[in-house]
Amino acid sequence: MRRRSLGILAAAGALAASVGVSAPASADVSHPTCPRGAFCAYSSTFEGGRLLLATQGNWSGSIANVQSTFNNGYPDPGADHVQLGYTAGGVSYSTCIHYAPGSGQYAHQWNNITIKSVRWRGEC
Repeated sequence: MRRRSLGILAAAGALAASVGVSAPASADVSHPTCPRGAFCAYSSTFEGGRLLLATQGNWSGSIANVQSTFNNGYPDPGADHVQLGYTAGGVSYSTCIHYAPGSGQYAHQWNNITIKSVRWRGEC
């Protein structure tokens, strides 16, 4: 019986150690095409196709046919979320996008939106 208990404790310890080692790695998101600290827009879904925009500061203009976006911003209270202004079907919208890997959604799939503005801000 003592041998079985030691085996269970060893397995539990190994699991706890693996969780402890992997947790800090999840605090940073590596993205192949969106630089760390930037908000990016793409011509295809799931950050594919052409990179249409990569901005680390506020931006305004007009970028059409956007299919996906990704907020790869740094955790920074007051300046790590993005207020995205866009149009779809001739109607203007605005939404707040969390940073990766923050508590909210940081990657979005769109259906041919036109981005009008990117404004860095605090919590949504």
